[in-house]
Parts: sequence; C-alpha cells; structure tokens
Amino acid sequence: MKRGNKKGQFKIQQMAFMLTAVVLFFILVALFWVAFQYRGIKQEATQLEREKTIQMSEFLSSSSEFSCYEANCIDTDKLIVLENRSLMYKELWPVSYIKIRKIYDWEGNDVVCNKANYPDCNVFELYGKEEGGGIGSFVALCRHDRINDFPVRICELGKIIIGYESKLK
Repeated sequence: MKRGNKKGQFKIQQMAFMLTAVVLFFILVALFWVAFQYRGIKQEATQLEREKTIQMSEFLSSSSEFSCYEANCIDTDKLIVLENRSLMYKELWPVSYIKIRKIYDWEGNDVVCNKANYPDCNVFELYGKEEGGGIGSFVALCRHDRINDFPVRICELGKIIIGYESKLK
C-alpha cells in the first residue's frame, strides 16, 4: 500500500471519532436540558395543584354538604354525619384529604371526632391521609346544642385544611 492511502484512512478515522464525540456531546447537552425542563414542569404542576386546592377550600366551606346556611360557617353536626360517607364524594372533591380542626383547644393532642366523642373532640378527618402539602383557611364551626332546655347554636373558630398531591417526588 501506498503511504498516502494510510494517511487518508487515518484522517477519515479521526473525522469519524470527532463526529462521534460531537454527537455524544450534543446528546448529553440535550439530556441535561430535558431533565431541567422536566423539573420545571413538575414544579409548575405542583403550583397548579396548590392553586386548585385554594379554590377548592373556598368552595367546600360554602358547599351545602358543610355550610350552616350562613357565610363562612361549617355545621359540625353535618361533618359527623359525613364521617363514614365521605368516600362517595371523592369525585366531587378532587383533593388528597380534607381535615377540619378546632383552633382554640389545640394543645398538640388531636382527638379525632366520631359519633361517640362528639362534641368533645377537636379534629374532623373526612377522608384521605395527611400526605403532601395542605392549604388551610379559617372558618366558623357551628353546632346545635341545648343549654337549660333552650336550643342554642354554639360557634367556635376552626381551620379547614385541604390537601394536595405534590408532583415533586
């Protein structure tokens, strides 16, 4: 073989290796860009979930299932009735969990409300487990009671906590 043929083949091999290296470099850059964009999309999805949850908390506190026919008031008697039926409303309430807590007597000891201990409790867990983030807003928690054989309505300060699923996992 001639010396010129070997030199030409060597240059072709060099060019092939350089093209391969350039292509691999651009593939790596593209992978980093896709990963960065994917992270941004996940953050935006979580932010949209938070905003949806805020709107849902406003809707739920005034919905007929909770409200006591006045603005920003939740009827706790209705919450006790909904205690075991809340899974039927999962399509109506597209959130991760719904929890309502009385504010004034929270000392770190949560007493979950049920028919046996109502009204001597401070947390209403309607459905779902507390996972991910949660958004809360303050509401009046009202119930009907009898004092000295007179019907009265007792209202307390509470907080409705609506959970959303974080997409950043």
